[in-house]
Amino acid sequence: MATGHDAILTMYGLSAVVGIALGVVVWRHREKRGAIPLSLCLFATAVYSGSLFVASAVDSVAISTLMVQTLFIGIGTSIATIFLFVLEYTGRERLVTRTTVAILAIEPIVVVGLVFFNPGNVFFESVEPDPGSLTGIEIEWGIAVGLHVLYSYVVMVAAAVLVLEFLYRSRSVYRGQAAALLGATIIPTAANILYVAEVFPFDPMPIGYLITGTLFTVAIFRYQLVDIVPIARDRVLDNVTDGVFVLDREDRIIDTNPAGREMLADVEGSAIGLDIDSIFADLPELRDLYYDLTADTVETERELALMGGHYHIRVTPIDDGRDTHVGWLFIVRDVTERKRHEEQLERQNKRLERFADVVSHDLRNPLSVADGYVDLALETGDVSHLEKVQRSHDRMEAIIDDVLALAREGESVSETEPLELAAVARQAWENVDTADNALSIDGSAVVLADRTRLLRLLENLFRNAVEHGSPSPASQAQQDAVEHGGPTDGAANTDDATESVPPLTVSVGVLGTPVYGFYVADDGRGLPDDGERIFEQGYTTNEDGTGFGLSIVEQIATAHGWSIDATESEAGGARFELAGVETTDSSDAVPGSESVRGADSTVETPSSGP
Repeated sequence: MATGHDAILTMYGLSAVVGIALGVVVWRHREKRGAIPLSLCLFATAVYSGSLFVASAVDSVAISTLMVQTLFIGIGTSIATIFLFVLEYTGRERLVTRTTVAILAIEPIVVVGLVFFNPGNVFFESVEPDPGSLTGIEIEWGIAVGLHVLYSYVVMVAAAVLVLEFLYRSRSVYRGQAAALLGATIIPTAANILYVAEVFPFDPMPIGYLITGTLFTVAIFRYQLVDIVPIARDRVLDNVTDGVFVLDREDRIIDTNPAGREMLADVEGSAIGLDIDSIFADLPELRDLYYDLTADTVETERELALMGGHYHIRVTPIDDGRDTHVGWLFIVRDVTERKRHEEQLERQNKRLERFADVVSHDLRNPLSVADGYVDLALETGDVSHLEKVQRSHDRMEAIIDDVLALAREGESVSETEPLELAAVARQAWENVDTADNALSIDGSAVVLADRTRLLRLLENLFRNAVEHGSPSPASQAQQDAVEHGGPTDGAANTDDATESVPPLTVSVGVLGTPVYGFYVADDGRGLPDDGERIFEQGYTTNEDGTGFGLSIVEQIATAHGWSIDATESEAGGARFELAGVETTDSSDAVPGSESVRGADSTVETPSSGP
């Protein structure tokens, strides 16, 4: 009997020492998530085992009784702290609040009070000396003990369930930790059940705590328990800005994150449980895209334009660990802003290439001409040659002005304001030398645009119509051209032949109802045969033109996010349509703007000259 007593006593003492040692190790990492409650739990097991060790080692009923009372401090603290640790470890640290700690502290505090004061013998019905027992005393337990045991089992089972759930969904890097934690949770509880069931004649819980300490030792030093704490799946996915979708083999969405739910905001109710055919019933192109991406069980990536934006989609097949395909993981990233920057960079690169062409070719030609006439003037002394030098310089100045304008207008528009289209059109008309031609306002709208750039766009379109849209005399038919450049003040060069050209009408109106854009049209000669080239930088059939005017118009439209298209007007002239223009209510227009609306409100404004 003495040998058995000594062996049990050794187990109790060893359990207490292991609990203290591990508690100190974990406490040194108390800045880690979950380390403090785990350390307190280990210290509490040491209190329990140490109390039993002292109670079993001394030959004093009073001391043994005090130690039995003290061990309830350890058991109550260990149960509360292990549950707090499990909450933090499994990613539910948001639940570890002062309120939660206070609630978990109620039962241990009440139990300790009942243990030491024992009102009405609710905890100890009697305590009698018993030399035959391990602790030297025999205890008849009261009703409060049963409630305490029941509460303890409920808490420990809840902790075990949380660990099991985490173990089921965790990655391999955490499974060793979780398995050790599960064992540490179950074994002391099982030992206590066996003791309550009187399977053992002594309390085996310290032995359970010793095994628990061994498991924690493995978890800490083998699986780095306090260094690698799992990051909660929900917390990670909730902070991912990409849309994450998990689908099963029946093409049903079984999980998604907040970003994914936002992408499916148009779906009525929750998308969880719905299949792809139901979600994309009205979007067959997206349904076909899904089936195309999941045709083979291989990882696939695709970048595409979708619903006004650009998205990068990565599709990864999901296996169940036995190489059986069970579903799909979709990660959808909005790359609209990146594509916008890429397109802007591409436009800038093209402008740089064009600038190099201008320097190497467009400016070189008039410069060579000027040099030639300067040499001729020096040789002959005839200063009339300098007039042609001046014309070459004027042409170079016009090219430089247009190239600089092209650089400025190609930058994206960052700020817009509501502008009355008719009012801006009238101002632009006044800025251009329009001779005796007329402006007709066929309709108007309040558009959101950069005023300076919208004004220049309309000036260039008006200048194009006036200078190159008017019907030419038969003798000049072969000289038809499209040209839109020149200084902003509208100083156009005309010859004697154009003075007899009949006046034309330039019309400004709106597209569609509701308004999605506007147009500028004329009743002149129309577009040239190779009209598809008119937006090319440097394209012109006029020897005096720079070929940048309509390029500037296109750049301004692109900078606003508009599209521009050239076609034939109803009168047989040229018509430029700008679509995708954002509009607003007329009450938001800038002060002083005039509003001319409706197809019947036609106003013809004679030219006022430059």
